[in-house]
Amino acid sequence: MRTSIADRNQREHACIVCEQEKKEGIFLFGHFLCLDCNQAIVQTNTDDPDYSFYVRQLRKMFTSKIHS
Repeated sequence: MRTSIADRNQREHACIVCEQEKKEGIFLFGHFLCLDCNQAIVQTNTDDPDYSFYVRQLRKMFTSKIHS
């Protein structure tokens, strides 16, 4: 069963970065990124201590979802 974009935006999803349930955000590679984390990532400098946290969390998007 397919869900429309409108259906996806009506319910909450777990953000890949903060792991909280949020309604507003974007989907990247099938993963949800909330608007708050998106904004924080965009504004974070590479020398900020939070930068490595964001990188670690975003790497989860590229790990396989297939478990054997």
